[in-house]
Amino acid sequence: MKPAPNWRFEEAARQRGFTAIGGVDEAGRGPIAGPVVAACVILPFGAELPSVRDSKQLSPSQREAAALSIRACAEAVGIAAVSVERIDQMNILRAAQEAMREAARQCCPRLEFALVDGLPVPAFPVPHQALLKGDALSVSVASASILAKVRRDEMMRELDGIYPGYGFGDHKGYPTPAHLDQLAALGPCPAHRRSFAPVREVAHRNAPQLDLDESEVRDAGAEGELVARGYLEGLGLRILDARYRCREGELDLVGLDGSEVVFVEVKTKTRGVKVGGCESVHARKRQRLAAAAEAYLQEHNLLDSQCRFDVVEVILGTAQTPSVRYVRGAFLAGE
Repeated sequence: MKPAPNWRFEEAARQRGFTAIGGVDEAGRGPIAGPVVAACVILPFGAELPSVRDSKQLSPSQREAAALSIRACAEAVGIAAVSVERIDQMNILRAAQEAMREAARQCCPRLEFALVDGLPVPAFPVPHQALLKGDALSVSVASASILAKVRRDEMMRELDGIYPGYGFGDHKGYPTPAHLDQLAALGPCPAHRRSFAPVREVAHRNAPQLDLDESEVRDAGAEGELVARGYLEGLGLRILDARYRCREGELDLVGLDGSEVVFVEVKTKTRGVKVGGCESVHARKRQRLAAAAEAYLQEHNLLDSQCRFDVVEVILGTAQTPSVRYVRGAFLAGE
């Protein structure tokens, strides 16, 4: 068994003068159905919570017992959920960040500082430190992870009663073989995330096949981005953001390849509507991409990171499988 989380990071924050230190984590980024839920918890420093570990190491009954212990001694608790509709509108990363911000706000004004699992969260309401795998390192983050997981499991059991037949109470929305079988047999329900590939593919397969009109041609770019995202994730790239917009421009996809931040431009063509590949990313476009990339790095405190610019060309046709061409390191910033 892995070592239990400890108070080392909370102690470091106390040495900096903070007293009300919260742990923040989310549950539900991986499922293809249901909300994403985040929790923030402020604990008395050094509280005895022997049952608190990374929530993924605990059984459901152990998590529920641990959640009761956490709530019994917590100085403040905030829990927030972001709906499937919002997830599909803004992408799962931003939805999870929105839930984290709201959970933290529920602990304000008491909350002074937060330890957050994962990467830094833009526009977070208090100073915070991001901890990769924080639920395995910090008691506060591990406690937040447990509270978020327990609440989300409750919500999935409620959805099981509303949409019977999918087994939400068992798999909690994760893409298990049983869930995928039921999804294929019954089609998506309102609790499913339409922006996630397994759901999107079933919905597309069940939809009537119509000729493309002008609005569908305009949507080809969005479809190409979804194809590119799935392709890159299959190669092991971790997607951090999609359709990032700022004053300087837009980035189709932002990923992480090891320690390198990757900015991806997606070019799509469909049924005679040609959109060029690398050659269409002209000098002015590259300048806009570089400016948007710099804005992203600054916003996420990643200015010291290595980065590169890739291009993915997607051809959407009548074939079931789109054609993809991936150009790694297609150009350099400032070219």
